[in-house]
Amino acid sequence: MLATINQIAENFGADPRHIALAGLLIGTFLVFLAIVSTMRGKSTNQISRRLQAIDAPADIMIEPERDPNGFGKAFMPTKKAERNKLRRDLADAGFDGPNAVLLYFTLRTGVGLLLPVLLTAIVILRESLPLPDAIRGQLGEVDSAQLLIGCAIFILVGFFSPAIWLSARAAERRDRIEKSFPNALDLIQISVESGLGFDAALARVADELSMAAPDLSANFKVAQQEIYAGQDREKAYQAMAERLMISEAHAFVNVVLQSFRFGTSLSQALLAYSREMRQRREIAAQEKANKLPVYMSAVMAGLMMPALLIVTIGPVVLRYIEGF
Repeated sequence: MLATINQIAENFGADPRHIALAGLLIGTFLVFLAIVSTMRGKSTNQISRRLQAIDAPADIMIEPERDPNGFGKAFMPTKKAERNKLRRDLADAGFDGPNAVLLYFTLRTGVGLLLPVLLTAIVILRESLPLPDAIRGQLGEVDSAQLLIGCAIFILVGFFSPAIWLSARAAERRDRIEKSFPNALDLIQISVESGLGFDAALARVADELSMAAPDLSANFKVAQQEIYAGQDREKAYQAMAERLMISEAHAFVNVVLQSFRFGTSLSQALLAYSREMRQRREIAAQEKANKLPVYMSAVMAGLMMPALLIVTIGPVVLRYIEGF
């Protein structure tokens, strides 16, 4: 193998190390692409092809999650609870699908492997890359131990940075939904009072909020599409609450379903729940306001205590220094 690499390097007039590194980079990239393409190809089955042939909405074509099998077991957690939690986080970030968890772990593994390979390539090929002389000189002083430590750091960064990004994006999406949900509830309550049925009111509010609150509007539309496709209404609304991932949505769905079961006035139920939700939000805002003095006192103490210590103890310390 080494003789073949040396022969190829002599034919092209290149360094054998460069040839070996280029082969390693190309092989890693091809393996990563093969895994991703294989996982994406599995998500298209006969049912999905039929739905695509009749131009069905994309949200209805979401398949249930599959248990990991074969090569996918090396990437995904074995416990279903962990996969469900991660699947909810991916749904909060806007990534749905039967293979979302597998693709996420494949991406994390690929990035974690690619970054140290790039670092090694930069160190070895520093003379051929258009780098500043100062950086090229510093790279030339890197020994094998330092390169190994750098690769370990890059593996950690590449593997955990997608998780940090996913958590931040899911929290941002959840915050947008929490802020827009009270307005949506008011619009639904007004629509029901005006004489619309709940399904029609939900569809009307989804259309009205398509620009102001696209995340909430999309979830309302998905619930309506599932009902039109034959899904049970109760399961469709409960799935909508799971996708929204806020406590207000679960309580809202429970209020609506109980009103359907017992035949009570839906308008009065929504009005009472809206009043209760406003009270809870007001209490939560007061709780945050009451916590501010504690946080401010800690920050002020941390910033003011060093200055006070310097002013009060500084002259004494200087006198002792002069005396001794």
